[in-house]
Amino acid sequence: MASKTTVAIDQKLRKKIKKLSALMDIPQSAVIEKAIAILEKEMIFNKNPNKNITKNDNIDVSKILEEATQKIWKKYPEREKNQKILQKGSQTIDDFLLNDWITGLQD
Repeated sequence: MASKTTVAIDQKLRKKIKKLSALMDIPQSAVIEKAIAILEKEMIFNKNPNKNITKNDNIDVSKILEEATQKIWKKYPEREKNQKILQKGSQTIDDFLLNDWITGLQD
């Protein structure tokens, strides 16, 4: 099921995605999906060069991502707090930024 989300990217990356999308005649989301698939494959299959991992191996990507998330949250507790607030979805991103994010606009 598709869902819409907002991701902050710089202009240079946005132009690259748009260019690849036009060259391959596919939606920009498909460009991002292909890039993630390539990165995911590279990270998982090259993680341990001594182990021969094949596409048929049962790899739990969600478990790998959850472990990575826990490591990042342990290192950056403020990020954990912010991400959990955003995951609740009880407010708009604008409200979140104005209420909870350190913007430098505070008194």
